[in-house]
Amino acid sequence: MIPRYRKLLVTTDFSPLGNGAIPHAYAILAERGGTVTLCHVTEVHGPPNPLYAHYSPWSGLSGQERAELRKTLLRSLEALVPEEARVEGMVATEVRVVETPLLVHEAICQEATALEVDLIVMASHGHSGMARLLLGSVAEHVLRSADRPVLIVRSRE
Repeated sequence: MIPRYRKLLVTTDFSPLGNGAIPHAYAILAERGGTVTLCHVTEVHGPPNPLYAHYSPWSGLSGQERAELRKTLLRSLEALVPEEARVEGMVATEVRVVETPLLVHEAICQEATALEVDLIVMASHGHSGMARLLLGSVAEHVLRSADRPVLIVRSRE
């Protein structure tokens, strides 16, 4: 049986490489239509542990500042929708900003399950060697942890 993809979750960290998977998601649904959920996940931690330094851009924000940042991120996601997708209208778009205490890959897998998506689409920065060892790979962790298909779009740079 050939799978039919109708609901896709596409993640981005807003970097040019991270945004590289977005057109591919729309291309998958271009013929038959469906829904693309563009998602940005950010880790939110509680009060910092005085035993080690920890930076979270959300931790020092007031409630109003957090709401404004969330609105800005949602607008930024909406701006990433390819113009062809807006004009053709075959593919619906939803945008989500997920604030979570989980690791990013865990939150992505949790979102995919909660939204009942058929496919997770994400870019890989293609780190190798020491950079991969030090930075890890969210894409690799999602690929190993997800309970549904994952399409990794590799950077050409």
